Amino acid sequence: MLRKYLLWRYVDLTDVEDILGHSPFVYLRWVLVYSVLLFLVYVGFSIWHQYSTEIYVQRIAGIIWLFLFCRWLLGFLNLYLDCILVSKDSLTVFLRDGILEYRTEIIDWSKILVISHRQNSLRDRVCGKWDILIQMWNDIDFPFSDIAHPKKSASKLMLNKKNHDEKMKKKIEEDLEGDQRQFDILVDALWEVIRDYMDSKNNEERFND
Repeated sequence: MLRKYLLWRYVDLTDVEDILGHSPFVYLRWVLVYSVLLFLVYVGFSIWHQYSTEIYVQRIAGIIWLFLFCRWLLGFLNLYLDCILVSKDSLTVFLRDGILEYRTEIIDWSKILVISHRQNSLRDRVCGKWDILIQMWNDIDFPFSDIAHPKKSASKLMLNKKNHDEKMKKKIEEDLEGDQRQFDILVDALWEVIRDYMDSKNNEERFND
């Protein structure tokens, strides 16, 4: 997958089990907006070129086109790389902004209180876009906007959290059980030492008698 190949530059994907990105409508809107904008620029400079034969008109048109195309490509790449990375021990919210700026939030499953989804407007309902809201125990929220299949995604994330919590609970119980066994062994060993001491003491008293 292209997204995984590009994300390798920023985060470690070794233990990543799933990647949740934006809804396809987000990319479609971005493409349509800039396609219309590029078309209008083309029409405008075509009309201008009919009334002016100066070579600088073509150069200005080429520069504007190149700028808009680079802006479209960069914005599309930023949207495409924004995602939630799901692993067994944590989830990572990756957000890219601009050319070099990006932000990652690594959240342990044990710190998450609940994962829910919400819609902000009628347009979101029509386009099938929702926001995922990750609520923490320390009252800090991490929203991830414009995601498709919100119920399925939120349920999948909560299932990962449940599996992690059960795994940690089992590990704690095993550690406590191991500590109890070690305590029992220590008590038995101590009792054996005391009994041996008492037996040797009794034998010594009988010998003195």
